[in-house]
Amino acid sequence: MDAIARVGSDPDEIPALIEGLDVVEGDISLPRLGLPESEYLRLKTSIDETWHSAASLSFAPEDRDAIFKMNVGGTENIINLVAETRSQRLHHVSTAYVAGQRTGVVMEDEVKVGQKFKNPYEESKCETEILISAATQDKRVRARVYRPSIVIGDSDSGRATHFHGVYAFIRGLWTATRRLRRGQPDSTIVDLPLRVRGSESTTLNFVPIDYVTDAMLELASQETGDGRTYHLANPIPTENRLWLNIVCDQLRVRGIRLMGAEAFLADPMTRMEAIFHRQMAFYYQYLGGEPRFDCSHVLESLKDTSIRCPEVTPDFARKMTGWYIDKLGRNGNSER
Repeated sequence: MDAIARVGSDPDEIPALIEGLDVVEGDISLPRLGLPESEYLRLKTSIDETWHSAASLSFAPEDRDAIFKMNVGGTENIINLVAETRSQRLHHVSTAYVAGQRTGVVMEDEVKVGQKFKNPYEESKCETEILISAATQDKRVRARVYRPSIVIGDSDSGRATHFHGVYAFIRGLWTATRRLRRGQPDSTIVDLPLRVRGSESTTLNFVPIDYVTDAMLELASQETGDGRTYHLANPIPTENRLWLNIVCDQLRVRGIRLMGAEAFLADPMTRMEAIFHRQMAFYYQYLGGEPRFDCSHVLESLKDTSIRCPEVTPDFARKMTGWYIDKLGRNGNSER
């Protein structure tokens, strides 16, 4: 493919950008990707380099086997393909949250250091990186690993194409406030006494999609870097109180607070709080704190380029969350 469409691109321009794209439908969880022998042979003899970003994004413990089959087994199948290509070049998209429940500073060269994990997704991505590291050491592949943190919309427009993570949390608040606002003007500020388990002073590490794609393409083009891992994280993470206050302001709701677990021991959850917590259970895992992601490899490799990760300022946060809230209003909460 000669061009890659950024998420902020005009949708009308995308067909022209991907003209000539050859789509092969397979299943990475199956040996040889579930492809006929002739198709698999054509692929391995024609590929210059491989980008692997397919993954199960489920966090659910009951999905553990399926998550590992897709993320770990699927990557093993991709490695087997890449090992038979001429260049053996593999670009793998992982996640900064292979750090699991670690605290402090996490370095790019660190993978499994005895950490526990918040969910099977994190653990599977860590095991995937171990597979790739072993294949690199055995000279089966020439791999580079990219670890984005929490990917959000385009830094210019706020536009996004997936709505997991913080977007699901915003959607939950939007749904709750819409029910309370029935029969009231949209301009009315509604009271939603909702305690959410988390900490206002801890951070979430947001990175715009255009920074992630621009940085990955630049890092992939550089002559050196095989065997290296890159944290595509924001050098300046965002405090929870900043983005949550902006979301509440845009939703015109008050009364939502982040509280530590001890607050619910002294004063148990209300029925509404219990329902909200059940619906958002997987996302609370990240509101209590995260490590700091060292970005030394990325910053050094990008220092002679114009590519920089934008700080999530209040204006940036308003653009990002405002775009999504407007979309929810137009679509009636159809995004999942």
